[in-house]
Amino acid sequence: PPRLHDPPLRARRMSQPTEKTPVLPRPPPPAGKTTPAGSCCRTACCYLVAAVLGAVVVATIAVSAVVHSGEVNDAFDRLLDRFQEGKEYNAANHYLLGNFAPVSDEVSGLDLKVVSGSIPDGMTGVFLRNGPNPIREHGHTKRYHWFDGHGYIHSLRLDSQSQSATYSSAWIQTGRYKYERAIGRDFFIGLGEFIGLTGLLKVLLVFPSKLASARLHPLRAGQANTALVTHADRVFSLHEGSFPFEIRMRRDGSFQSIGHEDFGRQLDFPMSAHPKPDPVTGELVFHGYRPNEPEAYKWGSLAPNGTLVNSAGVRTADGRVSLAHDFAITEAYAILLDTSVRFAPGKLVEGKAFDMDGEYPMKFGLAPRGSSSGEDVRWFELDYPLAVMHTFNAWDYVDNAGNKKVVLWGCGATDFDMIDIEGKNKLFHPYSFVFDLADGSVRATRIPVPPHLDGTTSFEFPNVHPELMGRHTDYGFSGHSPVGDGRFKGIAKWGMGEGGSGEL
Repeated sequence: PPRLHDPPLRARRMSQPTEKTPVLPRPPPPAGKTTPAGSCCRTACCYLVAAVLGAVVVATIAVSAVVHSGEVNDAFDRLLDRFQEGKEYNAANHYLLGNFAPVSDEVSGLDLKVVSGSIPDGMTGVFLRNGPNPIREHGHTKRYHWFDGHGYIHSLRLDSQSQSATYSSAWIQTGRYKYERAIGRDFFIGLGEFIGLTGLLKVLLVFPSKLASARLHPLRAGQANTALVTHADRVFSLHEGSFPFEIRMRRDGSFQSIGHEDFGRQLDFPMSAHPKPDPVTGELVFHGYRPNEPEAYKWGSLAPNGTLVNSAGVRTADGRVSLAHDFAITEAYAILLDTSVRFAPGKLVEGKAFDMDGEYPMKFGLAPRGSSSGEDVRWFELDYPLAVMHTFNAWDYVDNAGNKKVVLWGCGATDFDMIDIEGKNKLFHPYSFVFDLADGSVRATRIPVPPHLDGTTSFEFPNVHPELMGRHTDYGFSGHSPVGDGRFKGIAKWGMGEGGSGEL
């Protein structure tokens, strides 16, 4: 059959010489006319360039085809691992040592002893904590990043009536985890490998075939290692680039892995790690983002019964996607964060797949909660770049003059590096943002702290009481630390004024 780029079969046959259609010799040029020598040279050069480009294209396709064949792809990836010196790099990797070191055991229903005091009355339930946990036995042959490990859950079940406490822990049985367990080694490409020329080769030639080899759909290939949320009496473990992964709790606090959930094929893009349950409506408002798509961001909401209420996508100002890890809600709006940390594939060789763009001021998109159109998003822009990874809360507000405004609290930094997360110059600090719906302005305020903490302490992982999500809260909480990698020294309590003022 003809290939897609061939001319139609009939046309090709008609143009071919046959016995009934004699091929006549090319007539000589008209008298007095000759073909210019320069024209011949230009024609020859064009043919030469076309031949070279054709050879490059054919060679690229050939290499890609060879590398994308299962075993060859894997062998090429392991060769690149050696050039990246993964084992040597990981020997001193901050996120594989000390408190970040992997846990190798799985525990189910371990009874704990109350050493002193008692479990407070009414404190009956389960506390869950998930996080990345690479498989230690696989030897850490690939360059490791904090965000790369398989999802692992610690569970503490408390019962104040019986004064009992039970601990359980286990890996989440994602397709990614089960595949690596089955072959007995690290296989998939992680964020830690996105650096240098070898990283570029991994992204271009190796990465697309890894999921195909494991027969994993891209939206079902996440580690489920970042956060947890409950909705409609269901528990989901979340990861930035995939569908949420459902787990089912048992009475002793252990859990069963169910699988990635697309809510009856209603979800067709990743749900980020921080969806917001609305405590009044029962809806779960969510957002997601994907590089290299016309509508970089999407947001929507699920009803209490799991049906999709609405969803919509929107394009950013420069068409690129940012590291939009979190967002916020009010009763009326979903607030999208178009941060200055942009997706920059051209800087992947430098290890900056997401790079702080000093020329891109941070923007906020106020999307009406019930909207299904990106045209309804209203954008507000700061006059300087900023990275905001997590938000406290947001709420609608009417000032004394009757002006409608929206207030958002989040933790921001004027510099950010995805690889050097623990760098001391990447300190986060609470900000309040007040959006004036009448004149379209935004006022940003860096919340003041005592001089000995300013510039020396990072405040991150903020939170508020979940029953007040999307409504004004008098207080918010965050961790505080002299470094930016999550090793907190304590908890900071913040007073949050209704109009955007605040204090530590």
